[in-house]
Amino acid sequence: MALVSMKAIREMLQKCAPTYSMELKTHNWFVYFNGLKYPSLPKYDEIEAFHVRKMARVFGIAGCAKEFFDF
Repeated sequence: MALVSMKAIREMLQKCAPTYSMELKTHNWFVYFNGLKYPSLPKYDEIEAFHVRKMARVFGIAGCAKEFFDF
């Protein structure tokens, strides 16, 4: 199980999805980009990589995200 830091996720989003926004909810972060929403990003300091892969696919930024993470 690979873990990714929240700092690394934010750095990736700043480059790959510059207009993104995040909203903290009770159990998760909701991440928004280009009218799309990924509501399942856990609110931990380190997050399982599959969440990042899935979010990148939802937002259509998987190619760019691969420059940051080895998945």
